[in-house]
Amino acid sequence: MERLELTLHPTKTRIVGLWTGEEGFDFLGMLHRKTKAETSESQVYYTTQQWLCRKAKERIREVVKERLAPANMRHKSFQEHLEYLNPKIQGWRNYYVTTYSQRKMAKRDWYILQRLTKWYAKKRMRENLTYGLMRRGRIYLPFTLAEAQ
Repeated sequence: MERLELTLHPTKTRIVGLWTGEEGFDFLGMLHRKTKAETSESQVYYTTQQWLCRKAKERIREVVKERLAPANMRHKSFQEHLEYLNPKIQGWRNYYVTTYSQRKMAKRDWYILQRLTKWYAKKRMRENLTYGLMRRGRIYLPFTLAEAQ
């Protein structure tokens, strides 16, 4: 480490008992944890899986909420919000591309859809608009629009 001129940060550095599988560690926005897996020939082996860490989930929610929640954002059009959110959603999807993280990203997608429908209902000042629009397909998921382009 000295040869590479690297130093350990005393508060961020800790020893993790990864072999027991009870705890994992956060690194680059993902929680890494040891899990047991099985081959097609029923041979058991251990590997690490990566999920979204709690801080990454909170950050995604924060970015979406600070764009859609304030009252001064209601004057913007749906297209303007999509143009802002689509690159961010694409970036998150590209970064968290592992299958386990994709399951967690599906929950984030649902959250984004809920925030968009709430924003639209508030913009139109109608309470019951939210889920009716989702069912009728009038509010589309931003990531499907991004993939279609």
